[in-house]
Amino acid sequence: MSARASISVVLLRPLAAALAGAPGSLATFLESSDLTPQMLADADARVSPAQFCVAWAEALRLSGDPSLALHLAENTPAGAFGIVEYVCRSAPTLREALRQWIRYLALLDDAVEVGLVESDGLVALRVLSESEAPAPASHELCFALVARHARAMCSSAFRLAGVRYSHRADPAQRARHREFFRCAISFGADQTEILFEPAVLEQPLKTADPSLLAILLPAADEQRGRKPPETLFADQVRRALRSGFRTESTQLEQIAALLGLTPRNLQRRLKDEGLSFQTLRDEQRSELADRYLREGMSLAEISFLLGFSEPSAFFRAFKRWTGKTPVERRAHFAQQLAR
Repeated sequence: MSARASISVVLLRPLAAALAGAPGSLATFLESSDLTPQMLADADARVSPAQFCVAWAEALRLSGDPSLALHLAENTPAGAFGIVEYVCRSAPTLREALRQWIRYLALLDDAVEVGLVESDGLVALRVLSESEAPAPASHELCFALVARHARAMCSSAFRLAGVRYSHRADPAQRARHREFFRCAISFGADQTEILFEPAVLEQPLKTADPSLLAILLPAADEQRGRKPPETLFADQVRRALRSGFRTESTQLEQIAALLGLTPRNLQRRLKDEGLSFQTLRDEQRSELADRYLREGMSLAEISFLLGFSEPSAFFRAFKRWTGKTPVERRAHFAQQLAR
């Protein structure tokens, strides 16, 4: 688990989709979870474990469906979980698909740790380390998706050996899970895990594609190797600012609108992460200024592109950001190229 755990908004999209038919419920869900449609549309956006937990609790409450996770698993379209899902679908066997899921799970959720564990002659896909703010129904969804896709992808008859959850459920929900998984179900167990006979895991997958897998693995590894954002909401603001500089839309009101927030809410959320809008705006301006200086743009062009009223204002700001003038910085880059 990373030092600052976070979860991709991709995992919240099915919840929003389930509530989309009731606009009032969807609006309440977004407000209670501190989300906006714009954030859900940003594939790179991530939320905290606490925010993820609240989102699941609200989705269950608003839907009135204790088996929401199972219904989501039945209706979520193939490919909804991006490169992680496609890597798994391209694997040669079910065991290898689960190994890839474990390897790349952090791209979607680094708040939990899962693993394959030998257990009494069976193999368990087990939650080894739980989130600091658990969302039990999210495990139900994960296991239900594994069961649904494994049935569809395995070349011969597929059967689970059992499913165990550490959280509890009422009799009606237990019956619904037995019907869905077609195996023994335990709630209130010592572990949260889904159990397989070893031979089942060696089944070849109908979707296996070695050529596609060879393309996907380097891309997934590249994403896996990226440094996670130090903050969550601030990273969304940074992306909005980078987009805004291309369209000369970097004022507080414009960025807030891009994220579906009021300026006051945007500032409040940044303050919660110990940052300010002006700090992030200056950070992005400084990074772009360095890039433009390396590319040989004139100081007047850079000043205009960064939204300064005149070059002298850019000079003063750049000196404040870096301790050097733009001319000195350009000379430094020239010296580096000359070496």
